[in-house]
Amino acid sequence: MMQVLTRPPSGWPALVLNADFRPLSYYPLSIWPWEEVVKAVWQERVDVVATYDKVVRSPSMEMQLPSVISLKSYVDQDRKPAFTRFNVFLRDGFACQYCGQGGLAQDLTFDHVIPRSRGGRTTWQNIVAACGPCNLKKGGRTPQQAG
Repeated sequence: MMQVLTRPPSGWPALVLNADFRPLSYYPLSIWPWEEVVKAVWQERVDVVATYDKVVRSPSMEMQLPSVISLKSYVDQDRKPAFTRFNVFLRDGFACQYCGQGGLAQDLTFDHVIPRSRGGRTTWQNIVAACGPCNLKKGGRTPQQAG
């Protein structure tokens, strides 16, 4: 049974997927407010993939509120992701790269594979997610030196 909304539907965002069905961004996740979604559907710029069990009405039309949409035209994603703690953890699957233990972001740390004390830089290639015990064990050494 569809619920017809009698007030503006706040809090009903839609996940926005590229034309290849991948999110436009992961962090922050690509979501649009319902107003932009309805406008994009009306302008035929997007396809509706899934809907909420809610209906919005105007004097001339009725529409199920989209919960997932995909763009009809592919948006090139040639920009590099921002270098953030969360994105490093996301890349590493929220798991320590030394022992494989999975965890929450709050339980993980950054680790310089080549320590800063040895000239290591803070780059995508030199930073990995590590649990506290592994990072402490490794200290200012390379993984080979730490064993």
